Amino acid sequence: MSSSRPRFAPAARGGLPGLLLLAAPLLLGADDNYLREIEDEARRQAATLITSPPTAPPSSPDARTDDRLEAGLDPVAFEQALRRSLPGTYTVYQQLNTKRKQQLYQAYQNNNQLTSISERAAQLLGGKP
Repeated sequence: MSSSRPRFAPAARGGLPGLLLLAAPLLLGADDNYLREIEDEARRQAATLITSPPTAPPSSPDARTDDRLEAGLDPVAFEQALRRSLPGTYTVYQQLNTKRKQQLYQAYQNNNQLTSISERAAQLLGGKP
């Protein structure tokens, strides 16, 4: 009893979908390797970022130091500089009455260091003269 159909006819009937099912594990494995390479590179980059000290931006002698507000500002410019440089202190400043705002401005005129201004603002908000 011989058949006219080839012996591997069922496999041939699967055609392209059958071939894709056979090749899928190989293709998926290639993606896993690629993802592993990306993860390894990310780990190396993270280790470099963690172990390397941050570089300080070059400073010019003409630039104002970061720990002070520019000296000689009028009250409006002082308020704008405060908002830009010390947003938390600016929020405190907004809560002060007019007299205390003037006291903070006077404190700035005597000492324009950011920490000094912030401390004085906190004192004025707390009710200390």
